[in-house]
Amino acid sequence: MFCLVYKSIADPIFEPVQIQEMLEKARVFNETQGITGCLLHYDGVFIQYLEGNQLKVLTLFDKINKDPRHKDLILLSHGYIEKREFKKWEMAFENFMGENDQLQFLRLLVGSYIQDADNAMDPNPTSKFFWRTAKRLLGTKHSERYR
Repeated sequence: MFCLVYKSIADPIFEPVQIQEMLEKARVFNETQGITGCLLHYDGVFIQYLEGNQLKVLTLFDKINKDPRHKDLILLSHGYIEKREFKKWEMAFENFMGENDQLQFLRLLVGSYIQDADNAMDPNPTSKFFWRTAKRLLGTKHSERYR
């Protein structure tokens, strides 16, 4: 099993309705490819975790890299994992707009991550902690919404 994490800057005209449409298409595509993961959107920045077959994940990453709806894509972390973090979600999503006490901790993690991305995903245990926390908090908030 292979995973990767990247961040990018969202195009300012990429509105929530368009993000939702993108997510719906991505979930269908990811299901057919056996790809799971999580997409976070915070303060105009996307952070995405993808997992699955290495060739399929890298092919999708190449396609994402060419998408004009964002820019300055940076690969932050990649490698092999023993098991999926998001096995039930073709693409979990959280848009950190507005107040949500339940996700306050994750909001702080994402905010600090964006400010210091060089140290946030290295070493790999930090990356695992971040995404396990994201999975747990998103699961608490959304329960079966992403199935």
